[in-house]
Amino acid sequence: ALMAQAIQQRCCIYCSLLICLFCFLDTSWGPCMQRSIGTSSLARQVQFADAWKTSSHSRFCCLIYATQNGWKLPILFEEIGAPYDWCLVNFEKGEQKSEAFLKINPNGRIPALIDREKGVTVAESGAILEYVCDVLKSNLLPSKDLDLQKHLQCKQWLYWQVSAQGPMLGQSMYFNRIAATKGEKDDFAIARFGNEAKRCLKMLDDQLQQTGGPYLLGKDVSIVDVSCFPYAASAYWACIDVSDMPQLQAWLKLLHERPSFKTGLSIPFARPAFFGPPWATEEEIQSELGVNAAQFSIPKQ
Repeated sequence: ALMAQAIQQRCCIYCSLLICLFCFLDTSWGPCMQRSIGTSSLARQVQFADAWKTSSHSRFCCLIYATQNGWKLPILFEEIGAPYDWCLVNFEKGEQKSEAFLKINPNGRIPALIDREKGVTVAESGAILEYVCDVLKSNLLPSKDLDLQKHLQCKQWLYWQVSAQGPMLGQSMYFNRIAATKGEKDDFAIARFGNEAKRCLKMLDDQLQQTGGPYLLGKDVSIVDVSCFPYAASAYWACIDVSDMPQLQAWLKLLHERPSFKTGLSIPFARPAFFGPPWATEEEIQSELGVNAAQFSIPKQ
C-alpha cells in the first residue's frame, strides 16, 4: 500500500510538471504563467543578432534571463540612471549553451555584457557590476582614490556574494524546488545547503545591525546591495526562514519598494513567486513550482 501511494504521488508530480511545461512553452505562456516583459525609460530590448550593433540608446547590451543573477544588471543600470539595451537569453531554447553565447561566456551562464564602444565582453555578474561602475564612475563602487576602505569593503562583500551567498541559496533552491519537486528529495543536501544559506543571510542581518543601515554598508546604497538583494529576496524560494532576522527583513522591504530595484526585478520579466508572500499570490507560487522545475534536468546516477 505504501509503495502504491508513493508511485501515485510521483505520478502526480510529473503530471503537474508536464502540464506547466506545456503552458510555459506555448507562445502566449498559457494560463499557468502570464509573463509580461518589464518596461523602463532606460531599457530597450534587442535581439541577440543585434546585440553588437552600435546604438544611440546605449553602449551596453545586457544578455540576461529572469534569474537572481540576471536581475542584477537591470537593477544596477536603473540605480545608476544609465540607459541600457538588453537581450533575452532564452533558457527554454537553451540559448545559454549556443555556440554564439559560449564565445562570450564559455561557462554557459548568464549574465553577460557587451560594451560596444570598447568592443569587449565580460561575463559573471560580479565582474560585470564592477566593470560598469568603473566605466560609468558610479558612486555605487567608490573610487579607491576617494575612499579606499569603502572601495575594499564593496569588493569584499561583492566577492563574498558571488562565492558564498549566491551559490548556497542557489543550491538550496535547486534541492528544495527542483530536485524535490521532481521526486528526487535529498535530505542531506537540503540540510547542508539550507544551513549554509541561512548562515549567509544571518551575516547580512548582522552587517545591517553593525552599520546601522539602512543599507549594507551604511547610509548609502552600494554595489553590495545590488549584488546581494536578488538572492536574499529569494529566501522564500530557498525555503529559508528569515523571521528571526529583523534587520534583513527591513532591508528587503526597503529595496523591494525602491523604484530602481522594483523596476530591475521586472526586466526581462518578473517572477514574484521567488519572493513569496506578500510579493506573490498562492496561484503564482504554485504555477512557478512546475515551470521552474521543468527548466532543469536531474542528472542520472
